[in-house]
Amino acid sequence: MNKNIGCKVVASTVIASMLVAPACTVFGYSKDETVYTKTKNDGSSYKTIVTEHLKNTDSLEDILDSSVLNNIQNTNGDESFSKNDNTLVWKANGNDIYYQGETDKELPISMKITYKLDGNEISATELAGKSGKLEIEIEFTNNEKHTEYINEKYVTMYTPFTVVSGTVFNNDKVKNMTITNGKVIDNGTKSIVVGLCMPGMQES
Repeated sequence: MNKNIGCKVVASTVIASMLVAPACTVFGYSKDETVYTKTKNDGSSYKTIVTEHLKNTDSLEDILDSSVLNNIQNTNGDESFSKNDNTLVWKANGNDIYYQGETDKELPISMKITYKLDGNEISATELAGKSGKLEIEIEFTNNEKHTEYINEKYVTMYTPFTVVSGTVFNNDKVKNMTITNGKVIDNGTKSIVVGLCMPGMQES
């Protein structure tokens, strides 16, 4: 990218990470969870929203669920719930439940963003208003590691997560964008940059 990089471009570099947890069956229903987090330009998270899908496979009238989320809202229906500590009871009436909430707990995936302008490392603050060839490197670290006994020896394994990161650039600020392990989608005025990785998979 070798066009002028304005302050607004740097300030709007918000990464939305999606950590997808596998579904697990619990008492006649299964639960899919997706975590969305917005980050500052250094990769630190400042707002995290979690969405849940309770698949009511047995058409239960009530679903007993567990959640540590705050500000829980039903996002696709009018089913109500009661809460006692971390226990939720949804009046499902045979329906699937879709809800979301917020959390301030530390994420299992941490992220670091490094900027280089014309080959030299630079902070996001210093980058504002400058032009040149810009490289942005996003490094993800899987913090969910544990020890397993496999083939008569102890090995370190990481909980599997799929991480999708993305941001939007104005085409009047940047050009000639390329990405490793991802895709650039250009609609003529804006370019959406999307990356995909599975931190810890290679180590496991």
